Amino acid sequence: MITTTPRTRLPRLVGASLAAGGLALALVACGTDDASGDGATTPAATPDGLTSPTPDAPTPTPTSDDAGVTDPAALTDGSTLVDIATYASTWVVTTVEGAVTTLENPSTSEVPYTWVIEPAGAEGTSLVRSSATTDDRDMCLNLPGDDVVGLAECDPADPHQQLRVTALDRPEQVNVSNDNGYLVADQEGGLAVEPEPGSPASVFTLTARGPAAG
Repeated sequence: MITTTPRTRLPRLVGASLAAGGLALALVACGTDDASGDGATTPAATPDGLTSPTPDAPTPTPTSDDAGVTDPAALTDGSTLVDIATYASTWVVTTVEGAVTTLENPSTSEVPYTWVIEPAGAEGTSLVRSSATTDDRDMCLNLPGDDVVGLAECDPADPHQQLRVTALDRPEQVNVSNDNGYLVADQEGGLAVEPEPGSPASVFTLTARGPAAG
């Protein structure tokens, strides 16, 4: 189980500290062709000895049309990979250390930055599952209270992971909350929790990025 710690600032990383023994996030390979065109990838060094292909993809634009998704329900039924963008045009990403933060260009992330939103154990709630894994274990967004935003091993019965993903005027724009408050984008970077969704900081845009792995 990854434990979470209160948010820190500049930049703000609010998330889970790794358990003793040093768990490392597994990287999903997405190679890019080298100049010779032979399909080889150029590795980039990451913490803890991990390597990942050097990303060169353009910054995503928040529009569900990219993946051809016409049914808004597909964004939250577990069938679709999504980006999660903030009102400030930053993206919610997982870090190598197992925390959650925001980036202006998610293609610079050292680990997979897409998410899958799928039904949780309580009616009307969802798990927000990261595409990055820890020792092959799925990790989910976790709002345990005390202004903490982090990741924990996915458990549909954990009330801290049972999140309400509520569509707004546009179905791809949502609030994310549980009984501990509403997820918001912090003005100083990263994420926080507020008691009410009274500002644009509580609005997130879901962008379809293709089908989720079965």
